[in-house]
Amino acid sequence: MNTKFIYDFNYIISYISPRIQKYINKLNEEIINQIQEIRIRCDRPIVIITDEGSSFLMVNGSLSNLLSFNCVVPTENEISDIISKMCDYSIHSFYEDMVKGFITLPNGARIGLTGSAIYDENIIKGIKDIDGINIRFPRLVSNVSDKLIKYVFKENLSNLLLVGPPSSGKTTVIKDLIYQLSSGVNGKSYKVCVIDERKEIASAQKDASKIGPNTDILSGFSKSLGISMAVRTLSPDIIVCDEIGENETDAIINAMNCGVSFIYSLHARNYSELKVKNNFNILVSNFCVDYIAFLKSSYTPGVIDSILRRNIKSDEINFSNIYSNDKFSSCHELYPAV
Repeated sequence: MNTKFIYDFNYIISYISPRIQKYINKLNEEIINQIQEIRIRCDRPIVIITDEGSSFLMVNGSLSNLLSFNCVVPTENEISDIISKMCDYSIHSFYEDMVKGFITLPNGARIGLTGSAIYDENIIKGIKDIDGINIRFPRLVSNVSDKLIKYVFKENLSNLLLVGPPSSGKTTVIKDLIYQLSSGVNGKSYKVCVIDERKEIASAQKDASKIGPNTDILSGFSKSLGISMAVRTLSPDIIVCDEIGENETDAIINAMNCGVSFIYSLHARNYSELKVKNNFNILVSNFCVDYIAFLKSSYTPGVIDSILRRNIKSDEINFSNIYSNDKFSSCHELYPAV
């Protein structure tokens, strides 16, 4: 059994009400090791997502694809109690993150929330009537980034964009890359700075055995502010951040003009979806993307499906496939940017 995962599993479910814990604890070891998410919705059956997909939690400690009266259904009071406990009974301390739709537990697990937005002059000021919780289980998987070390960082640092659908393992790969680059896997240790806005990349990995000995963490800072602070005060070789938006492109471009490399991620299933994203095209047109790595799917988290390299000698902006997990796929196909 993966004892690190089970430790995190037991820690996370300790926040859940005792009645629901009782049914979850009946699940067998094989199922527990596959759990990616637990979705708890008010007055609706609990759904558990594993490597096999979505299933309903039953009162006998099994999973079923069929809806029945034996499904475990949480109450409104149980939802409220879980949220209060996750906020250490001080909801106002977590309010800023809750407005963004999540809570981050001390071990780095991100808890998604559903409810109704409170607006003030077209600006979201709060969230009310929270009726759903999505618990995602982080996993620290060693050597999952080996192909990226081989194809992207073998000789020098480069600017890497990780792309995949939700739950495809982008953060898992990022964590392993941080450790490998910081630890000097290729014979050189790099100064790595992690901008951990949502406190899910490194909040649970405060010791060097998990984040690497040459890693600095800016936790809870916005990406734009964190990038600016890192460049001014920490002299990083490479900055790592997750799920960038359009608001961060200027900060990334400015940092790269100061000689800093980047690892970041975007949501997309394939290159066709990626190339229509405005922030991607801004970064590409400013030479901020050297390599693109696509992750396979949410059912195979952390698996690198393909790696593209920018053709720097071409007059046009395009990428070539230099690695493919599909043995029938061409590794010389061109991918033009918009």
